[in-house]
Amino acid sequence: MGTDTKRAARQRSDLSRIKAWWRTLGGDRFAVLPPPNRSRYTQSDGHEDAAEMFAVRGISTDASFAYWHWQSHDAFDRDGDLTGELYLHWGGDHATVTAGLGDGPDGYRIVNGGPQGAFRLDRVTAVDGDGLPDPEDAAGVRQLLARLDTPSLRTAEAVEYAAPTPAEERWLHDRLWDLLPGERPAAEGTDAPATDATDLPATAPATDTPAATTASPEEPAATDLTAPDLTAAARFVSPLEHRQALTPDETGRLLAAWREAYAGRLAAWSGWAPVLHALLRQEHPDSWDVAAALGPEASYVLAAHPSPRSLELLRAWALSGNGSAVRGWYRTHRTLREPDPHLAARTLSGELTAHPAPETTQTALLDALRTAEAEDRRTAEAEALRTAEADDRRTADTDARRTADTGARPTVTGRGGRGAPADAALPLLATVRYATDDRLPRPLRVAAAAAARDTVERVREAAGRLPAAEAAEALAAVERYEAARDDLLAGTGPDLTGYEGGLCDLYHHYRTLSPADVRWLRDRLADPSTGVQGIAFCLELLYAHGEAGRDDLEALLPRWKKELTKQYRTTYTEWRHPLTTLTCLALDLDHPAAADLLAWWAKPKPLWKNPVRLLTHLGAPDEAKAAELWEFIVSGGHDTGHLMTWVLLRARLDATHPLHVAERLIGDPAVREYVLHRVLIGVADPAQPLWHYAIDPRSHSWWRRAQEVADHPRLTDAARAIGLKAARDHHVLRYPAQVRPVLTEGELADARAWAEARADRPAAD
Repeated sequence: MGTDTKRAARQRSDLSRIKAWWRTLGGDRFAVLPPPNRSRYTQSDGHEDAAEMFAVRGISTDASFAYWHWQSHDAFDRDGDLTGELYLHWGGDHATVTAGLGDGPDGYRIVNGGPQGAFRLDRVTAVDGDGLPDPEDAAGVRQLLARLDTPSLRTAEAVEYAAPTPAEERWLHDRLWDLLPGERPAAEGTDAPATDATDLPATAPATDTPAATTASPEEPAATDLTAPDLTAAARFVSPLEHRQALTPDETGRLLAAWREAYAGRLAAWSGWAPVLHALLRQEHPDSWDVAAALGPEASYVLAAHPSPRSLELLRAWALSGNGSAVRGWYRTHRTLREPDPHLAARTLSGELTAHPAPETTQTALLDALRTAEAEDRRTAEAEALRTAEADDRRTADTDARRTADTGARPTVTGRGGRGAPADAALPLLATVRYATDDRLPRPLRVAAAAAARDTVERVREAAGRLPAAEAAEALAAVERYEAARDDLLAGTGPDLTGYEGGLCDLYHHYRTLSPADVRWLRDRLADPSTGVQGIAFCLELLYAHGEAGRDDLEALLPRWKKELTKQYRTTYTEWRHPLTTLTCLALDLDHPAAADLLAWWAKPKPLWKNPVRLLTHLGAPDEAKAAELWEFIVSGGHDTGHLMTWVLLRARLDATHPLHVAERLIGDPAVREYVLHRVLIGVADPAQPLWHYAIDPRSHSWWRRAQEVADHPRLTDAARAIGLKAARDHHVLRYPAQVRPVLTEGELADARAWAEARADRPAAD
């Protein structure tokens, strides 16, 4: 395709049309941000871009606006065509944004997600009398599949889908067979009986059913060498098997193609889960070999097909430390052996402890127990409601007959519920109760105590909305928990292998370290199974608090060349790369290993280390290191913690608080203002600097630091104004539901009162 042809195609793309429409938007009290680049990655970035645009263009700060960010931009493929709905985010007044966006560009539609959701833009597509798109209409096919793939009911244990119309089911089978090798059997799409799964060969498509047999017994059937498009087939496999509609012939052919195309990496195909469901449902003889090859990723599928063999596989994966397998094992164990949720949890917890499995498996088991009890409760409540409604109908019938006979007025009954706020607290209350439930073994109670740490106050608040007897019981459970918490949590810590954001969410718990915290952190550093993220988290806390020592350094030295020299991104963490921190510690201790570490940093490769090499200057600081850091800062190079490092280094050299070092830079044209604002907040407590790439608006740690800077009596008005701006922009005040851990009502009320008391104070621009 020539350059002119490519340019013409781009001009006809969805992206070009949407951009052309987007440029026409805006007006009185409504603005749109330009299409995004990679720097606008989240909604927080979008709101920051809006504030900057308003300031530059002189737009009123209370104007409404719309935008999409880089994650939303993934809806476009490389040619600019939509591959899914484009999510349009917004700020300000929902009605104003709705009016400003209108119906969308010609040929497109906008779905309004409501005051709490995003707007969704997509193509308008044509359908036939059965509501089906032309198979060649990519957008229409995508929209139909999205609708069919949307559950009608979702619970923790099951997902249900609405039955397709006969036309929809025929259409799905037709599209799948368009992508499979060989001719479609005559039985497909007719009333002929489906082939039994046991008639299929173990590793090849079925050829021995009456409907599929077309060749003479004396002549082998010709081999179809057409390779199926498994990527495209996966789109049709899912909605079919959601309704248990994949036929044995389809399943067998998919299995053969899947094994050939993805040999040795079966889980790499996006359609594996529905095909495994079909294999197990049809009792295909190869289903267990396929499940074993997939490994723990198949846990959820196996749990949906309970059997002694699935129980055996799930148990093995669970004991190896896989959390999904633990949940599947528990579900299957309850189905086959022990329906009582507490007894089942006790049995499995004992096995996990005996082997021993990682501590995280106890947390997964606790989650499975909580989910099971919630499902049991919902099932019981639904049954009770059905019984009550049946009683009401009988009463109504009796009253109707009495009315007809006597003219008396019928009895009116009503059934109220507990209400949403109290219902939302039930899972939290269950976790609080588990922590002191003697029916559960200690490892499960420890997991419950850790899980309830940030939710117990919400339970206390929710108790006030319960009936008196239930409120008293809930408060008693809270008191029992608080009496037992310290003993249960002594010598424990967070899951160091999970999502980095989860560790950031609880970072504020480690602003001060207890002796038990220090022991736990040191034990994790000495544990060879602790990974790079765990080392980074633990070492940073010990180093910042002045608790890291020679033993901690030497525990890691055997691992540094092989493990710690690998890239580990710290953009969204409150800690640095572990080799950066380890080098600082070695320099501070004047340890002989410091020379080897510095020699490694001085080498040109690997390239990942170059942007963070200067951060090691915080160890054993001197004026030469300070000068080298400052030279980089004023050069305009990308800041990955350099100004933070310089401020902390300068504070050590000058024996002063880093806040005073940072505030002296206010107004310095050589320093980027937004970087300085982040550093000023991040160094508010030098015993726990915050290294996140930006002020994290969801974080308790950043909220508290912003408050402290805003109220610091020995800072200048300009510095306090920066703290006040950071606090006013924080989600605690703007989007409190997004703060993690979730705020209590009391915390939110205190935050709003704090802001209101400072409403007349100016904040930084």
